[in-house]
Amino acid sequence: MLRHIFIGTFKADISGAIKSKVLVDLRAMRRKIPGIISLDANFSTGWVGSENSVVMTVDFATKEDFDNYMAHPYHVDHVAKLGEAYIASYVAAQFEL
Repeated sequence: MLRHIFIGTFKADISGAIKSKVLVDLRAMRRKIPGIISLDANFSTGWVGSENSVVMTVDFATKEDFDNYMAHPYHVDHVAKLGEAYIASYVAAQFEL
């Protein structure tokens, strides 16, 4: 099994309403992209690190499922474009469970 982790820090001027829309769209990937076993997304608490961030973990059975997720039109044409518009910086990593 493979886990993908994404932490995106919002640009300083992004409204709460837009942040909420980004979160809804991230969570929608679970329904829209085949091969996702589980997906959790929420705003960072800010206890350690950035408090202006969205955090997501996504689990896949195989590397092929992850590759399909990365290339899926909803991810590429919608979610990634939201990131370009609203995320100042991000970190992404994957590891095997």
